[in-house]
Amino acid sequence: MVWLQGLSFFVDVRGPGEGFAGQLDQRLDVFEWNRLVDLQPPGLPDAGRMSWADDVLVEVGVHADYTEHWERDPGSVEPCWGLRLSSAVLVRVGHRFGWAWRRSDDADVSIGEIDGTDWLITVSADASRVGTTLRPELTSGQLRVNDDIAWEIEESEGSVTL
Repeated sequence: MVWLQGLSFFVDVRGPGEGFAGQLDQRLDVFEWNRLVDLQPPGLPDAGRMSWADDVLVEVGVHADYTEHWERDPGSVEPCWGLRLSSAVLVRVGHRFGWAWRRSDDADVSIGEIDGTDWLITVSADASRVGTTLRPELTSGQLRVNDDIAWEIEESEGSVTL
């Protein structure tokens, strides 16, 4: 499992065919992951209480009985920004990015690393996408990825720079 959390947008890859992305909301001590892209059928609301135990973030389920332990990867957290598109999410945190999208019957959730201008997918719910390159371009309120269709930007957070 790999979770990339931006200011509020997130991308979470759980394994082959499993992943989701969207926006994290907080109400008092309960955090809820609202899924814009989800590779699995809808289930219970994804909500948990989170607290720190030393350097480990502990998440305890609200609507389901689970406990997850998350460790932060070392490295820079700047720049930190996110885009919400009509049916996609792009998040950047330091040298890492998360990209999740859905179109018709096709969808994917991936996380990768940025080296200069190269955006390389390192983890994906679709194993065939690992090792491929993402080429995002911003133009006039739209995001184009890999010269594919243009996605309308519905919301952004942070200082978005490619």
